[in-house]
Amino acid sequence: MGNEPEIDWNVGLADEERKDLENLIDAFQADRSLTSTQEKPEELQKQITAMKEKMTLMSTMLLDLDKKTRSLYEVLRLFHKKTEVMNQRISEVVRLVNIREKK
Repeated sequence: MGNEPEIDWNVGLADEERKDLENLIDAFQADRSLTSTQEKPEELQKQITAMKEKMTLMSTMLLDLDKKTRSLYEVLRLFHKKTEVMNQRISEVVRLVNIREKK
């Protein structure tokens, strides 16, 4: 499909995951180009079954990516919380040092 824009799938995916996703997209595009309006119901049923399997695989990939994203979010949230606590402690130490110097 020459008129479709190129999509850069390098959004934190591993090379293996990116290749799987590209293969799935290529397979969908190939299936779409082979589809005709004069096909028999049996052929259409086979295509529907194949598409269900591909959608199941893509759903599994998306759920895996979602799980990784949630884990990353939790790590970043905890890191931010730790940084805030450390900043509070440093501020308190600076305040105490300033109080001692004034005495």
